[in-house]
Amino acid sequence: MACDTVEAVEVTQLDVTLWQQGIRRIREAIGAEHVIDDSEEVAYRSRVIIPSARKPSAFLYPKTVAQIQEIVGIANELKLPLWPVSRGKNWGYGSATPCQDGALVMVLERLDRILEVNTEMAYAVVEPGVTYRQLHQHLLDQNIDLWLDCTDGPADASVTGNALERGIGETPYGDHFENICGLEVVLPNGRLMRTGGGPMEGYQSWNCHKWGVGPYLEGLFSQSNYGIVTKMGVWLMPKPEKFVSCLFELENEEDFPQLIDAMRRLQFNGAIRSKVHLINDFIMFAVVDKYPHHLLQGGKCLSRETQLQLRKEYNISSWTFAAGIYGSRDQVRAGMRLAKQELAPLGRLQFISDGKIKTIQQLTRWLQNLGKRSLGATPAKKIGWQLFKKPLSIMEFLPHVHAIEKGVPSDYFVKHAYYKNRRPKPEGKDIDPARDHCGLIWLGPIIPLNGRQVTEVLDMVRPLYEKYQFEFSTALMVANPRSVIALMSIFFDKQNPEETARAEQLYFEMGRVTQAAGYQQYRTSTAYMDRILEPAPEFRSLASQIKTALDPNNIMAPGKYGVGL
Repeated sequence: MACDTVEAVEVTQLDVTLWQQGIRRIREAIGAEHVIDDSEEVAYRSRVIIPSARKPSAFLYPKTVAQIQEIVGIANELKLPLWPVSRGKNWGYGSATPCQDGALVMVLERLDRILEVNTEMAYAVVEPGVTYRQLHQHLLDQNIDLWLDCTDGPADASVTGNALERGIGETPYGDHFENICGLEVVLPNGRLMRTGGGPMEGYQSWNCHKWGVGPYLEGLFSQSNYGIVTKMGVWLMPKPEKFVSCLFELENEEDFPQLIDAMRRLQFNGAIRSKVHLINDFIMFAVVDKYPHHLLQGGKCLSRETQLQLRKEYNISSWTFAAGIYGSRDQVRAGMRLAKQELAPLGRLQFISDGKIKTIQQLTRWLQNLGKRSLGATPAKKIGWQLFKKPLSIMEFLPHVHAIEKGVPSDYFVKHAYYKNRRPKPEGKDIDPARDHCGLIWLGPIIPLNGRQVTEVLDMVRPLYEKYQFEFSTALMVANPRSVIALMSIFFDKQNPEETARAEQLYFEMGRVTQAAGYQQYRTSTAYMDRILEPAPEFRSLASQIKTALDPNNIMAPGKYGVGL
């Protein structure tokens, strides 16, 4: 299937009268300018970077909780399916598209207020349209010594949306669902409720005590279709006295299992509490450069020999990770000492302070300017190599890594979605991989954090990449001391139908093989939602019973995560 765009769905004759009535009433409720049902515009807003996607019938942009409730009431009456999204930037998993054709996509980006930042208790209360960039800037503008945790995804993604999808960030607060506390939700019947078992107003510990009293209900609204979250409490990280980032490069690829076991020990003893992202060489290529199509030599993917040559030219390792060490000066010194003990025998470990990053930035800018003016690009690169033993593109990468470990959102890492795209990587903030026909999809099985099982899973999927003629691409994200997410990336040329089809085949086979081996995914794309709970029929049955009780008309995101199919 060639998926350059996603066409708007045609409403069937059986539904057309009710659909038109619903659209008319929703226009009256939220304003005609906030209802998009023009087929071309719907198709444009439905573009994705995954191989294929379902087709919505319209986009709705409410502004208030009352408007959301009114839309839900209309949808219930007319039995129209809704697909709520926060901002629709869930790139790599389906963006703003539903998992079934015809849904009305409700985008909550206009609910964008930061309602509270409690500096004493270190939390914020935000609406679903609040972005990482917005919340970070608010903390800076108000001189608040609190850090948020962000992802390496788009800076304008929703804080709420990523937390409800159980996204993983960078700092010790990087388990985003773990660090939410207190949800306000519009239920499928239109009623408003708050989690925690306290009153709707004046509940003093709503954003301080995660469990509340009685049944713990916040989990019902994560990766689910049981309601629409309209407010969320999120814990923020007090700015530490001392921070350093560290960069590690594995020396010998055969020591990979030992590296994984070392990471588990460092997580357990608290030396490294950040959510470490351990990337293989191909992911590093994607972050710092463009795909070398000229090296394909008639093949459909780079040969192993070519990849080894590129690794040598870039002077990068088979596996690299960045992490942060936080705390008092004594805690940071102790963390550095423990990290050295575990990691120095396995490869190169560098600790990077704010001062060192400033020096790197100054030297990199000087070399870039030198290349543009007097010396030319080649001599400037040679000088850079003599200084850093790395190409300038990797030196440009380091400050972004250092900053994100401090919770500073950036669009820098999103550019890797353009790796196989034929156009240059964009500059500045004008980054939209879906608009620009990029091709990338992720599959992320959860693995116990031990070298034996992580190696087993990687050895399981490597032959599949070879079978479908793609380069093996993986980022291992440490979720906690006991588990790691193997985020398998498939980069493809979205404007090549044959390559797009192969990417989709690889994606589904990887999902089937890893699930069959007992490794379930930590989150999934809209393309896989009808399959995600196949290994767990008992679980799906119970989830569906809850769904039926809360949403008898099945209007709320039907089929999301396999529930309400």
